[in-house]
Amino acid sequence: MKKIDFATIAGIVIGPAAILTGQWLEGGNPSSLLQASAALIVLGGTLAACLFSFSPASLGAAVRDMRKVFFDDTPSPLDIAERIIRYADLYRKEGGVQLEKAGKGEPYGLLGTGLDLITSGTDQEAIKVAMERSYYERVKRNNEGAEVFEIAGGYMPTFGILGAVLGLIHTMQDLSDPAKVGIGISTAFVATIYGVGIANLVAFPIAHKIRARGELEKQIDSLVIAGINGIRAELAPVQLRKILNVTMEHMGVPIPRQRGGIAGRRLGPGQARAEAA
Repeated sequence: MKKIDFATIAGIVIGPAAILTGQWLEGGNPSSLLQASAALIVLGGTLAACLFSFSPASLGAAVRDMRKVFFDDTPSPLDIAERIIRYADLYRKEGGVQLEKAGKGEPYGLLGTGLDLITSGTDQEAIKVAMERSYYERVKRNNEGAEVFEIAGGYMPTFGILGAVLGLIHTMQDLSDPAKVGIGISTAFVATIYGVGIANLVAFPIAHKIRARGELEKQIDSLVIAGINGIRAELAPVQLRKILNVTMEHMGVPIPRQRGGIAGRRLGPGQARAEAA
């Protein structure tokens, strides 16, 4: 389920508001920082440089990954682990046909792929190779968008300086009115503010958040691979649960220590013996 990331929204609002308020407290006019020409130089120049630097696929990944900045739809590792346990139990008791029916509604892509491989009769080694290939492709894809924003954040201050230089050139062409010269110089440096400000308030934070989301997805994918290998090997749910718990402990996920295991559900003695069978 997608959850709105209110921290992102708060950051977008607070950052510019703090700069404009600081300008006002210093006795300046906040509207003096709003210049279309400076924005055009910084944003337009950065866009051109990114088009030159990256492939269309990488730029598309950056656009696609913007959803990770505003929405958190990464599932809980505990929920993923519990679903894996249910699939393992179903596969051992009722076979591949029932697992195929249950797996059709699986929302997590890599887990669904693994279940398809199992129900299609793919052998253990081939499943391992296919899952690891999917894992590395997903890691690469998750890093592409972050890299675009990181590089864009590096370009922006440079184009801000370029905008300031252009503004100074324009100002120096008319030195007859000293009053206008002062205004012109102050206006010229707005482009520098745009370059440094947008890089540090927008581009770099976006890159960091995309990487953070990608890192969590990478950890969940590792959990899924361990689970799929366990299901294909027909491990007992109790054995598979121990493997998944160890994987999650390495991820830093707190594991409920109740007798119910991963999801904290309590099992009676008879149920526990049935799972171990």
